[in-house]
Amino acid sequence: MSPSLDGQRLDRACTELLGGRLSRSQVSRRIREELVTVDGQLITRAGHTVTAGQELRLSPLPTPEVDSALQPLVLWEDEWLAVLDKPSGLPMHGNYLGDPHVSVARFLEERYGHNLPTNQGAERPGIVHRLDKGTSGLCVVAFDQGSFLDIQQQFADRTIQKEYQAICYGRPRFQSDWIEARLVRDEKRPERMRVTKSQSPATRDASTYWEVVERFDGFCHILARPKTGRTHQIRVHLASIDLPLVGDPFYRARNFGPGMFPRSAPQVERTFLHATQLSFEHPEHGERMQFESAPAEVMQNFLKSLRTELPAPKDSWT
Repeated sequence: MSPSLDGQRLDRACTELLGGRLSRSQVSRRIREELVTVDGQLITRAGHTVTAGQELRLSPLPTPEVDSALQPLVLWEDEWLAVLDKPSGLPMHGNYLGDPHVSVARFLEERYGHNLPTNQGAERPGIVHRLDKGTSGLCVVAFDQGSFLDIQQQFADRTIQKEYQAICYGRPRFQSDWIEARLVRDEKRPERMRVTKSQSPATRDASTYWEVVERFDGFCHILARPKTGRTHQIRVHLASIDLPLVGDPFYRARNFGPGMFPRSAPQVERTFLHATQLSFEHPEHGERMQFESAPAEVMQNFLKSLRTELPAPKDSWT
């Protein structure tokens, strides 16, 4: 490693050495997944400080099974678009063009061909908007340029209605409220976002309406309707008011954790956030389209455990 990288963070050093072939967040992911060594020692902290003369090695990501069963369910399709129900654990697209890992984008190309619009990037064919990898539920994809631009404009105009259900730690102070908090990428942890009061060009406005569906002892079932569509918006916003999502690997709170789970709770291996409703105007004939998806089975089973073992205390909001 060259002297110019002496004292740098590991993720910054790797990104520079790769010459931009991977973004810093992609490098950070590989560090977390135990794919980076420094002088032969496995390092899992992106902020680890490196020194001149050290040897950095980045192992390739394992090649997934081509016939993976992880794929979206097609709820609607015509010649202009499709509405999908995405399972948790399936990313919307690969990290780079030609990424062999399973994704919604790869599914679309295999099912509908290679002439899908790529306005969001060559690695995102047909993708108009994103759901986080750990989030399940509804998303719309476009098959031609005109449909893509029309749906994209509906998102920009905020006329597309989206509704999510989440299971969170904590006791909400209110029955419903708006969270109006700008978001910015966390410089110390570039794969994450954080709320900020800054008005700088690097920040984005973000607005989320939420209301309580059901309360439990130390947990709550939340309905969220984001007005904007920023990266990790619902997760960051709810965590900012001490209602972090169960199973979220990034936005956790110090006083919450799996030790609070009811004994009968299913194993939690995903973020408990599900896109349950999606409504938009069809780009060709203007008809209002509305779709619904029930929360994933593991979320429903977790709620059953909460109702049985951790009902809301008597002093909870009424």
